[in-house]
Amino acid sequence: MKVTVINGSARKKGNSHAIVNALCDGFAEGAEVKTYELAKMKNSGCIGCMSCKGITERCVIKDDLAPVYEEIHDSDVLVLASPVYFGDVSGQAKIFIDRLYHLFAPDFHEGFDPEGGVIEEKMRNYSRLKRGVKFVFITSQGAVMEDMYADIQDRYPLFFKYLGFSEVYSIRGLGDPIAFPEANRMEEALEQARELGKRLNS
Repeated sequence: MKVTVINGSARKKGNSHAIVNALCDGFAEGAEVKTYELAKMKNSGCIGCMSCKGITERCVIKDDLAPVYEEIHDSDVLVLASPVYFGDVSGQAKIFIDRLYHLFAPDFHEGFDPEGGVIEEKMRNYSRLKRGVKFVFITSQGAVMEDMYADIQDRYPLFFKYLGFSEVYSIRGLGDPIAFPEANRMEEALEQARELGKRLNS
């Protein structure tokens, strides 16, 4: 099993990294895991040039993310982890997500319903991603209240499904153990990550 891990947190010993480590602990010994730290990479946001919709099949921006996107096409599992900053994923993670737009084939609009909705299964037919790639979306937030920033887990996994990932899993770490030593629920996320790592091997 080939796993590509994208970490959108700049804090090497933060909660996002801890959850990723727990997930990887669950993988079998034979799993090939390659990790990228977005905060250490030169990357640019999507410029809306639309080249990926007719001229090329990849994003045309040549920065440190270019080989990462190639890596995804050879992976069995993609993991994206991010802390919650100002009610959303980190800026680094958002840049990475925006440029996943290149995974849509030029005619992907045909997957949209005329009434304005989206047909999820139909959208998969317009993805350049190979079949069967799984996605693990990890977020960690300082707030322990479950209703705060819950919309993140509603919005992004839906887009990942549209992009063609066969299965999308979400892990959400609630509460910073340092700020909330007794009220945090981070251990729940760590255990969930370990168990998911084991399941993905099967």
